[in-house]
Amino acid sequence: MSETVNDVRTASVAPPLGTVPAVLVRKDADGTVTVEPGTAPVTAPKPNELLVRPAYVGVCGTDIEILHGSMPESFKINYPHVLGHEWSGIVVEAGTAVEGFHPGDRVLGHGHLGGNDWFGVTHDGAAAELFTVPADMCFHIPDEVDMLTAAVIEPFACVLNGLKKIGGISAADTVHVHGLGAIGLNAVIQAVTAGAEVVVFDPSPLRRETAMKLGAAAAINPVETPDTTGAAAAAMGRPFADVVIEASGNSAAQAAALESADHNGRVLLMGVSTPKFAPARLGLVQERNLLITSSTGAPVAVWPAAIRYVANTRLNLGEIVSTVVPFSRGDEALQRAQDSSRETKVMLAPDATNADGAAASSTHKAN
Repeated sequence: MSETVNDVRTASVAPPLGTVPAVLVRKDADGTVTVEPGTAPVTAPKPNELLVRPAYVGVCGTDIEILHGSMPESFKINYPHVLGHEWSGIVVEAGTAVEGFHPGDRVLGHGHLGGNDWFGVTHDGAAAELFTVPADMCFHIPDEVDMLTAAVIEPFACVLNGLKKIGGISAADTVHVHGLGAIGLNAVIQAVTAGAEVVVFDPSPLRRETAMKLGAAAAINPVETPDTTGAAAAAMGRPFADVVIEASGNSAAQAAALESADHNGRVLLMGVSTPKFAPARLGLVQERNLLITSSTGAPVAVWPAAIRYVANTRLNLGEIVSTVVPFSRGDEALQRAQDSSRETKVMLAPDATNADGAAASSTHKAN
């Protein structure tokens, strides 16, 4: 997808403080959680903060969980709050104690505020036309990285962290990826970049097609062909994989992931799973001497490596983005993100025309 909005570098003048359009998460008296356009207050940055104008804000599976009220109780969400923990933007003003960041700098940020507090999840996030963020959560965006790609680095970093935990991927590996949301597609990107042979599994034709465009060697619909190892053998001549990445959280896919792993294979569980039980043959763990590891999120330490990776390889992570929706239709963005038949990755962007004259008032589809 070509970048069409908000890659600006000149938002250096602090606007009057007040309220700005935002995408809000609300909880009604009856417990119903809704996402809707609204306004959020803007304050001057504290000494350790940056005031940022967002370019893009990603819609994540976590945002869907918040909408459905299915977040774990350990996450103490404050309502109403501004959505958005995957983002890129431009510094408007730096707090008096901030070093290394200046107005006009292009930035992105991780979301960990400490403990179980998360920017855009338990506290206000980036889906407001101006927002403040602690400067120590932010990183400079290299010149080689466009703003849309920068806003997708969060799931990319999650995958990089998971792959580090299982020893990485090389050109000697066959990799199976089950589930092709943002995590699964970023796994495809990293596996293909490493030179591995990649086979993907997902019911969505759009997502399978996207994975093939990213370099996957074969794409299989596990609903139509539940014998995934047989399908892989028919497509590639080899039923099993050296590395299996489960990125859907679906219990059937988790079971298939174990079945897909070859002797001494490595299985990485990244999909968020809500069922308490999965019909998996645990005997395979010992029978094939499997290494099974889970990975959720991206610790702060992995972010610089993820940013360097993307900059050095000139990866265009925007290729996984299917739609950009303006803040004023934030509720639509959340609904679209749940439709895997039409969407791969949904992004939000401010409605206002940017300094380059490109508006985010329409929906853009990937070619």
